[in-house]
Amino acid sequence: MEHTFVLSVYQESPYLEACIQSLIGQTAKSKIIIATSTPTTYSQSIADQYNIPYYINDSQVRGIANDWNFALLKADTELVTIAHQDDVYDSRYTEVVTNAIKHNSAQKIQIAFTNYSDLVNNELRSFSLNAFIKRSLLLPFIVSSVIRSSLLKKMILLFGDPICCPSVTFNMPELGDDFKFQPKYTCALDWYAWYELALRPGAFMYINKRLITHRIHPGSETTNQLAKGLRQKEELELFELMWGKRIAKLIARVYALGHKENLQ
Repeated sequence: MEHTFVLSVYQESPYLEACIQSLIGQTAKSKIIIATSTPTTYSQSIADQYNIPYYINDSQVRGIANDWNFALLKADTELVTIAHQDDVYDSRYTEVVTNAIKHNSAQKIQIAFTNYSDLVNNELRSFSLNAFIKRSLLLPFIVSSVIRSSLLKKMILLFGDPICCPSVTFNMPELGDDFKFQPKYTCALDWYAWYELALRPGAFMYINKRLITHRIHPGSETTNQLAKGLRQKEELELFELMWGKRIAKLIARVYALGHKENLQ
């Protein structure tokens, strides 16, 4: 099974080259392409420097969902990871994830995702309430690294989104031709996508190895969304979808406690 990293590039990131170098340095080689709706001379020059195909999404429809859907369309392999430009991938990521999916091919894996570390101010965070909450939600995977039951897949999503989006590898043949990130969400679009997949036949796989370093910094889109309250608003909507308004407010308040450290 061949694998592609689609690097979804937004404007200019000072960490872009470090991300690319981590993708090039994989022990098992992947295809690498760049997809962007905000082309710049900077990102184009880096793509040229490393001989990486550079695709420009010139659609008039803007938003993260459209960017990610475009990214998935540009890949021509069975397995695809949408790499985030600020993050760094462990050199074993491709090897470990692709082998795990191959060995469980009979399970019809929809997505496989890994554990991760947070990098704040260029230092690995020793403890994170947000990460602790998310890892607690993954307890069903203690019994098995693969979950096929729709009920269990939904259960890990009922109290929040424990899946680190940049760590996800999509098994494209198992997603269905109609799979798309929904543009009605700009922050929680990945959580909603996992929820939709949970309702479909197929399996989630969790690889409990820290194979990605997720960078948290003031200029990141996640931090900006939190500061504006957009993420909290969309998360409440999803809790209401799953729990109803009364219970959703209580769960959302508790879940939001984990976000505060990312605003400091």
